Amino acid sequence: MNDDKKSATKYVMVESGPSVEEDDIDLLELIRTLLQSWKLIVGITIICTTLAVAYALHSPEVFKAETLLASAQEEQSGTSSLSQFGGLAAMAGISIPSGSNTEQVIATLESRRFLSLFINNNKLLPVLFKDLWDVEKKAWIVESEDDEPTEQKAIESFKGILSVDEDKKSSLITLSISWRDPVIAAQWANDLVKQLNEQLREQAIQDSKKRVGYLEQELAKTTLKDMREVLYSLLESEKQKAMLANVNEDFALEVIDPAVAPEQREKPKRKLIVGLGGVCGGFLGIFLVFFLQFVRKIRNPETLSPSYE
Repeated sequence: MNDDKKSATKYVMVESGPSVEEDDIDLLELIRTLLQSWKLIVGITIICTTLAVAYALHSPEVFKAETLLASAQEEQSGTSSLSQFGGLAAMAGISIPSGSNTEQVIATLESRRFLSLFINNNKLLPVLFKDLWDVEKKAWIVESEDDEPTEQKAIESFKGILSVDEDKKSSLITLSISWRDPVIAAQWANDLVKQLNEQLREQAIQDSKKRVGYLEQELAKTTLKDMREVLYSLLESEKQKAMLANVNEDFALEVIDPAVAPEQREKPKRKLIVGLGGVCGGFLGIFLVFFLQFVRKIRNPETLSPSYE
């Protein structure tokens, strides 16, 4: 019985030997295959690197102009003192205007209506679709009118180069424009803020005029002392807001750091592209060598598979 156990143990030990030897031979075989095919690997790496260099050199340069903004807080002055009269104002059907909303301002800036107005005012269709515009003939280079760039396409194209990010901690807003011409990129970034402030300022002035007229009508009809105090306070606040809107250019967004023409391009990052091209070419070459080796092994298993006797 003991002899049978010893023989079985010997059998297991003998069987485990070729497995380790086979792994060593396979590893050596892989290394030998890579060394034998080094020309193919180097050739594919050179081709991929050359293509990456060509792509990096022919890609258009894009510059990113940024402006740092802060939400203007003038609207909130005068409304906080009126919060104690909110109940009485509501009874009279008067809504106390809320302070400036940063999210609403950013939404207005990114809205299709605002961008459409900006594109039309600055006549940006030929600029956004420069490749389709004949400067001399002042006409689109398209086969039919249906292929001409539309306002909707211009808005989508402009949204692709516009970025608005808000820092929740500091409440600062960064507006950036990425474009081929650094001077134009900076100009557009500054003009966007200017147009937004003008548009929201004019809207605030009109709304204040309507509320002032309504408050004056309510004053003429109201005899209650407390209600008249509320109406006088609201009327004073509205006139103050209208005055601030008329004199304050940075009505919604205060410009902390205006955009300037960037000297360094944002993309393409040529060194990174060339490096990735070389690395991808090397991996592609190694994969191709292993794939060809695998195909040969399937076609001729006897010649490529090592025999263990």
